[in-house]
Amino acid sequence: MIDTHCHLNDSKFADDFKQVVANFLSAGVDKAICVGWDYNSSVKAKELSATFPQVYYSIGVHPDECGEFDLKKIENLVKSALKEKNTKLVAIGEIGLDYFHNTENKDEQKRVFSLQIELAKKYHLPIIIHCRDAYGDTLEILKSHLPIDNGVVFHCFSGSLEYAEILVRLGFKISFTGTVTYKNATNVQNVAKNIPLDSIMFETDSPYLTPVPHRGERNEPKFVLDVAKFVANLRELDYDELIKITDKNAMKFFKLK
Repeated sequence: MIDTHCHLNDSKFADDFKQVVANFLSAGVDKAICVGWDYNSSVKAKELSATFPQVYYSIGVHPDECGEFDLKKIENLVKSALKEKNTKLVAIGEIGLDYFHNTENKDEQKRVFSLQIELAKKYHLPIIIHCRDAYGDTLEILKSHLPIDNGVVFHCFSGSLEYAEILVRLGFKISFTGTVTYKNATNVQNVAKNIPLDSIMFETDSPYLTPVPHRGERNEPKFVLDVAKFVANLRELDYDELIKITDKNAMKFFKLK
């Protein structure tokens, strides 16, 4: 099983990172992608990926951090990683738009988002999208940069089925977190139940968004199993078969070894 989006670089894991890795490996999760949200967290993600062979990473600047965006610094980080023969860098992300936290800097968010899409295209890396309350603008910007040959995944998807179907038609992937297990998440559950299986991946976004039945605990990559089990039950599918399909999706999308 693969956790395609977690934040092992978050300070909440600073004291027991090794134990968290041991926990997910013993649970049956054999790979985790540690996602950057700014320059420093991207550097930390790279460092952590070098510690354990099961941890991969991404480089990116989240829309909440766009005021600190420095294209040269981020590009140099990407270039230095790609020069390494056995790089663990698998994506640019998380990048995108967030109008829930800030609507006063929409133009700057769009500029930084566009620059990072072009960075991903330049270095032939897939893109991890953060989109919150910005569905129209996010899609418009992505369409303006097509083709994006190395792939796009909408992480922690929370949009409608109609929006998801548009993404699927564009060849984009959709990733589900513990939010799909929440009682009031009927819209997300509807998406998880109805989109094609070859469009689905699973993640934790840990240490956040802990799935049922572990709510109240710190989220960890090991809990991605609970996300997958919930969706398997939702779709009335064999759990092992669903994992086989979604892991294949993730392996291909991120070019994991």
